[in-house]
Amino acid sequence: MKGNNSGNSRMLVAVICTGLLTFSATYSFLKIRYYNNFKEYMLLAEAENIVTKNFYYDSSDREKLVDSAVGGYISGLNDRYSRYQSIKQTEERNDTHAGLKVGIGITVSLMDDGYMEVIEVGDNSPASKAGIKVSDIIRKVDGNDVSETGYNESVDYIRNGEENSIVVITVDRNGTESDIEVKREKIEIITASYEMADDRIGHISITQFNDKTPEQTRKCFEECLEKGAEGIIFDVRNNGGGLVTAVEECLDPLIPEGDIAVAVYRDGEETVIVRSDAEETDVPMAVLVNENSASGAELFAACLRDFKGAELIGKTTFGKGIMQDTFSLSNGSSVVLTVAEYKTTRSECYHEKGLAPDIEAEPGTDEDTQLKAALECIKKKIN
Repeated sequence: MKGNNSGNSRMLVAVICTGLLTFSATYSFLKIRYYNNFKEYMLLAEAENIVTKNFYYDSSDREKLVDSAVGGYISGLNDRYSRYQSIKQTEERNDTHAGLKVGIGITVSLMDDGYMEVIEVGDNSPASKAGIKVSDIIRKVDGNDVSETGYNESVDYIRNGEENSIVVITVDRNGTESDIEVKREKIEIITASYEMADDRIGHISITQFNDKTPEQTRKCFEECLEKGAEGIIFDVRNNGGGLVTAVEECLDPLIPEGDIAVAVYRDGEETVIVRSDAEETDVPMAVLVNENSASGAELFAACLRDFKGAELIGKTTFGKGIMQDTFSLSNGSSVVLTVAEYKTTRSECYHEKGLAPDIEAEPGTDEDTQLKAALECIKKKIN
């Protein structure tokens, strides 16, 4: 018994020593790492102290300084898609993803004399409620002459005001000028619209992918079918992408059941990012693309080609096959970081290569030759 106790004691001592050595090594590693990081962060504190004591101009806008510091840190990653977003930028980005924007709900065009003509007024928009009508000529914005201020500057001024703020629009209606007060409000962004390209083919344009896009796209699709469409052309030319979740919802009723696209992270882990249920359409489809079709728009096109045999028509796409996640910071700002590449489950990632069209078509000057090529493609399928 004594010999057994002695052996156990020696084993216990060995375990304790091993534990102490492991703890000591771990502590030393963490201490060195913490010290090195602390030294780096102290550089920022040193710089701040020097600025506070010596800078000639006002440096009291600490929020701006912190934004610049964090922004500089993220820019040091040398990734064009990773970025820091201030509190205001984060709020604006959240609104964009939600399919909302601050504005008054009008579409205008530049006239030869430098003024703006109202060519569309949104239903139940702030402008509609205030009494602005199609064909009104906008002469002034908050008392500033549009032709002198500039068309783009005037549009930006109307668009970029704070929510619930008032803008005074001076309109000329049939030769009579009047001032109309309009309150800027959050209004829904229209990202999907359609037209019947001919009696049997619907043409659905998608300008971006946000939370409102799936509902708008489905409505366009259903209305095309109600009007007799036997084939559909999806148009994602100049669509820079958006939310992958919105892409998934747009695709779901179109493609067969199963895992459609995956994200591949730096450790090799794969996660399904587009999955479809059993609902599927048998309507022939084609997708219009160009060099400005990017990210989610490319994923949308690639999925329709791989799983529904939809031809891509136009020009080789931009080539952005990587995914970003947004991480919130404690003060309401955020960091957007590239976290993975993505691809369909049937083809390779197209990052920095783009998607080559099945039918290459140059853009026309007098007519939409790319749309014409897509119409010919669909007609062959439905005839």
